[in-house]
Amino acid sequence: MRANTLLILDDEGDDAHIIATEAQSLGFEVRIFDDAKQFLAAFLEEEPSHLAIDILMPGVHGVELLHTLAQHQCQSAIILTSGIGTAALPAVQLAAIQYQLNIRGILHHPFHQHILRNMLSDQVSVDLHAHTGHDISTQSLIVDAETIEEAIRQHEFALYYQPQIDLVNGKVIGFEGLLRWHHPVMGVKLPELFIPVAEKTGHIDLLTQIVIETGFHFIRSLGNALSFSMNISPKSIQNQAFANTLVNACQASNLPPERVMLELTETATTEDPDKAQHALAKLREEGFKLSIDDFGNNNSSVSRLSNLPFTSLKIDKSLVTTMEISSKSRKVVASTLKLAESLNIETIAAGIENTMAAIGLRELGCRYGQGYYFARPMDQAATVHWLQHWNRQF
Repeated sequence: MRANTLLILDDEGDDAHIIATEAQSLGFEVRIFDDAKQFLAAFLEEEPSHLAIDILMPGVHGVELLHTLAQHQCQSAIILTSGIGTAALPAVQLAAIQYQLNIRGILHHPFHQHILRNMLSDQVSVDLHAHTGHDISTQSLIVDAETIEEAIRQHEFALYYQPQIDLVNGKVIGFEGLLRWHHPVMGVKLPELFIPVAEKTGHIDLLTQIVIETGFHFIRSLGNALSFSMNISPKSIQNQAFANTLVNACQASNLPPERVMLELTETATTEDPDKAQHALAKLREEGFKLSIDDFGNNNSSVSRLSNLPFTSLKIDKSLVTTMEISSKSRKVVASTLKLAESLNIETIAAGIENTMAAIGLRELGCRYGQGYYFARPMDQAATVHWLQHWNRQF
């Protein structure tokens, strides 16, 4: 294989030029093609280190092209470019997993230079789908009780949804609900900014109520099979009325508790273990599923896991994203999966950002996964649209 060589298949000259320019600045030798046959001939002749492919070019069948590359034992790092439409994306992704191709990521419009550079440098991007038009101002934002109260009054908090996928058959099993703050000036803000403050100011129950009411009704509207996962604050576990709140919400939305997964970090059970154990036991009695979130990012206690009524654990994304380059991460993931199997609980991996991670997890025995490789968190309209197109593949 020739190092630092890139073949581009794209019939859009401007797109190909952007990719080529960035690659050349990194020292790549680049060739551009708008004909798939010529592209494949050059691939066989040159054995390049990288490929950039627009799957939806006229006259090109994306899955067949990937199949052909796999038949020729392609080892090149592959970048799928923005020509991909949402309707074709599921089939392309599943084909990439099946054929065990080295897909570095999906490059969407508008092209972000740092994401493209990371892919060409064989670094996993933090967000392969970072193409929102939100205000990303670096101005400081003061988050306190007053600003959170005002944001709640103005209905600025909204729930986004990220799909969870069966890594064996590619089917959607459910969605995780992720709270976002649509600040009118600062743009979309992530929970890391406001959840810790809300826990201190006492507003966490109001925010949790938004997640419950919005998420339960929406997931119920999607049918009778999908599950809904939500993050639970340690403060909520300490609230004796929390279980009744969940039960009442399930009744109001006609959503069985068995379709609700409550995700807690391990630290949520350490502040008052006896009280936490009692609260979790009550939630399980009501039928709710319980998952340890971010498992493996700290000193996980096996004894604590075995003594609490958890039904699932989520492997931390920091382990998943480093599996390819760190034998230690891979060993931790493998041992975690064996532990879960011995305890008869399910596993789901967070932070799947490319094909190789999905393949590696499936080979190690992880059944479910989520991450930017499948879809970024989406609002309700985008979620419905994404799900419809994904399901058409089956």
